[in-house]
Amino acid sequence: MPLSADPVLRPPIANPVQPVFAASRDDTTVVSIGPSHPATHGTVQIIAEMDAEKVVRTDVHCGYLHRGFEKECEDHTWHNLMPYVDRLNYCSALINNFAYCDAVEQLMGIEITPRTRYLRTLLAEYSRVADHLTCVAAQLMELGAMTGFLYLVTARDSMYEHLAALTGARVTYSYGRIGGLAFDVPPGWFRRLEEILADYERYVGMVHGLVDRNRIFIDRMRNVGVIDTARAIHWGFTGPILRSTGAPRDLRKDTPYLAYGELDFDVPVGIKGDNYDRYYVRMREMDES
Repeated sequence: MPLSADPVLRPPIANPVQPVFAASRDDTTVVSIGPSHPATHGTVQIIAEMDAEKVVRTDVHCGYLHRGFEKECEDHTWHNLMPYVDRLNYCSALINNFAYCDAVEQLMGIEITPRTRYLRTLLAEYSRVADHLTCVAAQLMELGAMTGFLYLVTARDSMYEHLAALTGARVTYSYGRIGGLAFDVPPGWFRRLEEILADYERYVGMVHGLVDRNRIFIDRMRNVGVIDTARAIHWGFTGPILRSTGAPRDLRKDTPYLAYGELDFDVPVGIKGDNYDRYYVRMREMDES
């Protein structure tokens, strides 16, 4: 049977990860960035034409980490697919847990207890801080600012161990339950939380002092990767990246859920939509959390 007539066996296609362009000038270089970790964390390959540190052109190949979780969830019960939502963003597993639980609870008409509502809110913000610490720490590391990276990862790892003491797992917690939580907070957990947040203030304060006005950091971040609000909305951006463009869009304020309607906090926004704004919005957002 010819290959083209078989529904499964297809003719081989051209390698999709080969560069589609050559250097446009004699003084530039074409390099492949990724898809291997840690260059692009395994999710994307970028064929880039570089003029020293400046990116002249790119050819981006996406989709290296399609996980099929949505399809997997079709064959599991409402409860048993909880571990899948952890892994949609393993830096914010708790937020994913609670968003999924809330969706099912609305479908079923379930009203959670006040204690569950407040604990979910607290843990969602705790998870947000840990996520932003991871993002900013990686950002600093990839610019060579190793001291700032170590400060933030030290704070983050204390939070990871603390959340492991609560949930019994590290990173992918599966702590949410439809209608509640897996179990209540253990004795001494809130006391340890206060100690960790005091350490957080110290470490993040040192990072502010090291890089906020650092000439090298500013030169590498300010006016780099600028995205305006209209383009960000067109591309479907959300969260700190959208807010870095100056748009004060935050679902916790605009359509309050859990206990957010009872809380007093500001929504930090950027002024240029560049890499520096994305850094600073996350730093300010952690402080608000």
